[in-house]
This record gives sequence, structure tokens and C-alpha cells, in this order.
Amino acid sequence: SCQLNPPPSVGTMDLAYVCEWEKWPKSTHCPSVPLACAWSCRNLIAFTTDLRSDDQDLTRTIHILDTEHPWDVHSVSSQHREAITCLEWDQSGSRLLSADADGQIKCWSMADHLANSWESCLGSMVEGDPIVALSWLHNGVKLALHVEKSGASSFGEKFSRVKFSPSLTLFGGKPMEGWIAVTVSGLVTVSLLKPSGQVLTSTESLCRLRV
Repeated sequence: SCQLNPPPSVGTMDLAYVCEWEKWPKSTHCPSVPLACAWSCRNLIAFTTDLRSDDQDLTRTIHILDTEHPWDVHSVSSQHREAITCLEWDQSGSRLLSADADGQIKCWSMADHLANSWESCLGSMVEGDPIVALSWLHNGVKLALHVEKSGASSFGEKFSRVKFSPSLTLFGGKPMEGWIAVTVSGLVTVSLLKPSGQVLTSTESLCRLRV
């Protein structure tokens, strides 16, 4: 069920809507610890929960919610063996990274450009080392807000694309796609998505001794 409130007046912020989803028994459905959550530029929210089976096994689940239709929640069994520690959207809002406490990183993408269908065919692994920080490599373009034109009706007047050096580049200057992660023991791992579809991963320790 969803209750919609009238739009707020200019200059104030008010509650837009409240959604109540079907409640699962506490013995079978519980928030993941720690709870991971991320909001994309497409107004998609990803968050995690754990589903406990009758055999006390936990299923790590990723939920995708479209804020335009908050009453529809699309759930995906992540196949992560340990608790999901990080979620991170890419700049386009169409791909999602998930990382867990066992060092596994998965890249999720929309199937057929549908927000209710997700698949994971890429990823990387740092065996047994929990991921504590995760980020996509930047593509060298970001949106800048012109404060003096914040009241303009045109989106193009409010925002402009600002270019700067991307994290990594291919031959010819094209931005390289991939992600960077940091583990609890101080290991930095960088994974690059090659044009052929392969994933190239390199790791480096932040210090001599990993603790």
C-alpha cells in the first residue's frame, strides 16, 4: 500500500509518500548486518537483507526499488556467501557493484534495459579478505550545478558537463571502465573491464604488513 501526500510548498521539504510492504516473520527475514544501501542517478535505490531458511541458512538478497514506483521492489538472490558490505552504482545508474565480507565483488547490470531484471556475469575476488570500500573508476565527466541558475526551468541551464582526467584511459584517451576496492587488511585491488569483456585485476598492499 502507498499513501501519497500533496506536493510541498516552495522553499520547504515535506514527506512525499510512505510505503508499507508485506511483513515477513522475524524468524525468517532480517536486515543484513551491516545494512548496505546505495542511490543511483536514475533514482533507483539498492539495499540488502538476509533471508533465513528452515535449515538456518542465510540467503543474501539485493533489492532494487524505483522511487517513481516505490511500491514495486525487485529482489535478486546475490549468491554472496558472506554478508554484503558495499553497494555502488556506476555513473550511468545502470550497473551496480556488490562486495562482501569474503572478498567477492560482483557487477550487476540491467537485462534488456529493465529495472526489474538484473544479471551478474562479471566480478573479481580477493580470497577471504572483507571489502570495506568500493568505487567505480571515474569516466572523466561530471555534472556541475549552476547555483545562480537553480531556479531555471530548463535542465540544461541548471547543469553542465564538466570534463576532467578520467581515472584510467585506453589508447586514444577513451576512459577505462572498472572499479577499485580496499580490504580490511589494507589491500587495494583494481579491476579493469577490457573491451573484449574480460576482467583484468591487480592488487597492491598499502603497507608492508597486512593485519
